[in-house]
Amino acid sequence: MLGVILFATMQFVPSEEACADWGNLPQQPMNACARWDFEQADAELNALWDEVLEYARVHLSNADEGDDRPSGEERLRTAQRAWITLRDEHCAVWSYHMRGGSAEPMLYHGCRADMTRDRIEALRNLMLETQ
Repeated sequence: MLGVILFATMQFVPSEEACADWGNLPQQPMNACARWDFEQADAELNALWDEVLEYARVHLSNADEGDDRPSGEERLRTAQRAWITLRDEHCAVWSYHMRGGSAEPMLYHGCRADMTRDRIEALRNLMLETQ
């Protein structure tokens, strides 16, 4: 039986279909689904990023202000770098109680997926609120 479980785990490829009901999977496939889910959210964020930067260049420029403060684009880049660090460190803490356990990767990647989706919403709202 253990050999069958190991073989099934080794053959598991996360996808939308395979991860649709991932709460009923063995732990390693659940971990793979959590990582896959994060990768999907991260890809969505990356796809949005160019649009957000262009928005910042056009709408958050300080060219007309005559000051030497950082532009909105520069501040957005700085904020995004800080947010990535915050997300990853927060999620490391979030999953810390399971450190070394088989569920730690699932908690870590699940947290990163959730925070990334929240960031996507925040960036979309930024473009709406500052027009």
